[in-house]
Amino acid sequence: MRRGYKWVDRELARLDPETDWERMISLYVGYKVPEFALATMLYPGTMRMMQPGPTAATLAHTAKLTTRPERRYQDANRLLMAWMVDGLSGVAGRAAADRLNRIHLAVARATPHLPGNFDDTDDFVYPLVLLATYGDRLQTSLRLPGTAEPMKSAWHRWAQTLFRLLESESGPLADAYFPEDWDAMTEFAVKFDARPYEPTEAGHAVATAMTDYFAERWFPAPLRAFGRDLTRYLAGERVCRLHRIGRLGPGRERVVRLFLKAAFRALRLLPDYRTPLPERVRRSARVRAVRAAGINCR
Repeated sequence: MRRGYKWVDRELARLDPETDWERMISLYVGYKVPEFALATMLYPGTMRMMQPGPTAATLAHTAKLTTRPERRYQDANRLLMAWMVDGLSGVAGRAAADRLNRIHLAVARATPHLPGNFDDTDDFVYPLVLLATYGDRLQTSLRLPGTAEPMKSAWHRWAQTLFRLLESESGPLADAYFPEDWDAMTEFAVKFDARPYEPTEAGHAVATAMTDYFAERWFPAPLRAFGRDLTRYLAGERVCRLHRIGRLGPGRERVVRLFLKAAFRALRLLPDYRTPLPERVRRSARVRAVRAAGINCR
């Protein structure tokens, strides 16, 4: 495959989202998405997912987000890379779905005091809808061009296919409802977000830990306040109010929006990656491990 400056878009233009959707997602995520963009989706997205009280209670019970946030981040990356880059029809993608199913079942069995936390179909639909529509929602909120129609179709097929591989406490979701197209996915997300959720101590504790971890992992000490503001902006005002993690004033929001617009414009100008995202993520993890070992040896 010949790879020029912006080679991914040329490859995507030759593919049919009805038959080549898996390849389209793999190319797009593997060679156009920086690791930082993945992180901006994971943590604010998790805050949105735990708007329902039972979900927040389960995440607080497992404590991984608060006590082992780097391990949680790497585990989530491995799942996403298997699903998005390796593909859902391959061994790695299906194994990752099976692994998540086993994790959910184990947590459900370990939390009899939190019944039904993995039995609401909407709690499976919503995270996949978020993953599929995140980039479009963010870019259009900044008044930037959103996702192209072929990629919308590819993302819908990807999310729907992954949903069919997952299982609730009651059994496989293969025959359960999933939004029938891109527009139905976005409508589902809007309605899910608009439900009347109640604040919980669990939601506050986990969201605070995630906000702090994101800022500490990606920003030097002088810029960590900005890192927290970025997380709040991406999570959204309603979610921040629900989890009581602070709010953005107009001035600070304007700074965050300028930063995000500049980041998207830079991505449009910079060449596409030659190294796939999974390798870049592994390389980043090795660098962090070496640095941590060096600090511990001082």
